[in-house]
Amino acid sequence: MKKTALILLMLSLADAEDLKLQIYKPLTGSCPASWMTEMEMTIAKPEIVSLTDVKSLKHSIGIPRELYSCNTSVLGDYVFEGNVPPAVIKKFMAEKPEGAIGLSLPASQNEEAVKKVYIIYADGTYKIYETF
Repeated sequence: MKKTALILLMLSLADAEDLKLQIYKPLTGSCPASWMTEMEMTIAKPEIVSLTDVKSLKHSIGIPRELYSCNTSVLGDYVFEGNVPPAVIKKFMAEKPEGAIGLSLPASQNEEAVKKVYIIYADGTYKIYETF
């Protein structure tokens, strides 16, 4: 029993290490250093890609306009819009909700005391996933 659990744990860690994290941001923008450090320490070392037209990428992925934020991250088959906390990303990646393409912490939430992270579905709908 212990051996099986250890093998499953090793496989899950291997899968996590194989995922490539890319963060797409505007040429003129920057991501908060604290968020970038936390992403690198808990998710994966990111590859930063600066684009002249990040909005076209967001649109082509299927992120609803009202959920846009400063940057767009891609991890495996999922997208994370804005500075979604790494703990919330880890929870999402463990659950992999059916029909979901990712999460968003919209720019509109940056000044809120209680922030809302939205889950985005392939059909363009979204709803609150978590608050913090």
